[in-house]
Amino acid sequence: MPVLLSNTQGTEYRACITVNMSASSDLTTDLSTPRDESRADKERVSTGEPKSVMPLFPEGGSKAWLVVLGCWCTSFASFGIVNSFGVYETYYLQNFLKDRSSADIAWIGSIQTFTQFSATLLAGPINDRYGPMVLVWPFSFLLVIAMMLTSLCTEYYQFILCQGILLGMSCGLVFAPALSVIGHYFFKKRAMAMALASTGSPLGGIIYPVILNNLIPSIGFGWAQRVCGFLSLFLLAIAAVSLRPSGMRRKGNFILLDAFRNPTYSLQVAAMFMVILGLWTPYFYLANYGLAHSMSANLAGYLFALINAGSFLGRILGGLLANHVGQFNVVTVACYLSSVLLFCWLAISSSAGLVVFAILFGAVSGAIIALMMPLFAHTADHPSKIGTYIGQSTFVVGFAGLIGTPITGALITDDQGYSHGIIFSASAAMVGAVLITVARYTFAKGKTVP
Repeated sequence: MPVLLSNTQGTEYRACITVNMSASSDLTTDLSTPRDESRADKERVSTGEPKSVMPLFPEGGSKAWLVVLGCWCTSFASFGIVNSFGVYETYYLQNFLKDRSSADIAWIGSIQTFTQFSATLLAGPINDRYGPMVLVWPFSFLLVIAMMLTSLCTEYYQFILCQGILLGMSCGLVFAPALSVIGHYFFKKRAMAMALASTGSPLGGIIYPVILNNLIPSIGFGWAQRVCGFLSLFLLAIAAVSLRPSGMRRKGNFILLDAFRNPTYSLQVAAMFMVILGLWTPYFYLANYGLAHSMSANLAGYLFALINAGSFLGRILGGLLANHVGQFNVVTVACYLSSVLLFCWLAISSSAGLVVFAILFGAVSGAIIALMMPLFAHTADHPSKIGTYIGQSTFVVGFAGLIGTPITGALITDDQGYSHGIIFSASAAMVGAVLITVARYTFAKGKTVP
């Protein structure tokens, strides 16, 4: 019969998992509405139907940590290249697309972010039904092809198609299923495991810009981009052999719209939408801001590496803190800090100040990004729904990534400089922080929550 599993953090999972006693390795999941328990028990006795048990979370072991490694590789190859877009924007403004405005070029990165997030709307449910490998294998190849095609681009529409749409979509369809599988192996340590897996993203955001900045002057943009593509191919090959599906599958509706009836889940999605609306601004515009304030071009190019270095530390620290004080609490504090730091950015004009800002904002934003998907996963009432919960929520949040930086770019003017764009970003992040606070208390009803 259906069993309630209460964990130490106050949440409950209800599921009905049937184990075939004649073949103990055959595990299927029935997510239909439970019938009357006493009647169900009588039917099982009369028909010989086995009793139901809850899924067990290994919380470690070689197989589980290999999954984390595989997800880390996909994070590096997907989010890492997306986090490096600031380098591309600066280069495009000075070379291929010098006749375009920064807002125009920002659309390339925004479309890339949007397609990456929105692709999870399909990736989540497909992963829940068929496992991650049906997506990871083909779209790993497509991701590498997209990077190679980008190396051949010279026109605006070509960058939109190859880097914005094809590369962004491939990144989302590779990373999302890999991350979802972690939820099948961890429960108590889920936030920490997902946060550790996501550290590949900022590390990629450090390595890719360093490769591009050092190789473009000597071998040109095309071959520098191809070197990045070969690195991605190597990492995705490791992911393909490291990821191990759990065998847990879900039936039923493709999209779980009923999830939005949960006020906590809906508030989480709304909060992350507002935060992401302003969060990417430094990732896109910090180098250009530095150049406008007399920073050397060489140092400005490394601001993206610094912000990703801070993000790397923030993700590790955020994951560890989430295990002790709860992921809801960590995300809430980080959202407020991100808004405060963005407002502080208004008063920073020195090179030293921008370096410190890049590291601090990277750390705070890294904690938010690392724990955003575990936060969505935590509201799922069964592990087999995690992919869909993450997919449909990040699809909505993806629209913030689509419009946020172009709005900021449009607000950057010769008369007012960056002030209006920064104020918009900081205000959006503050609204998101308030919403996540409400979500926290809706979920906890005043108690300490995970």
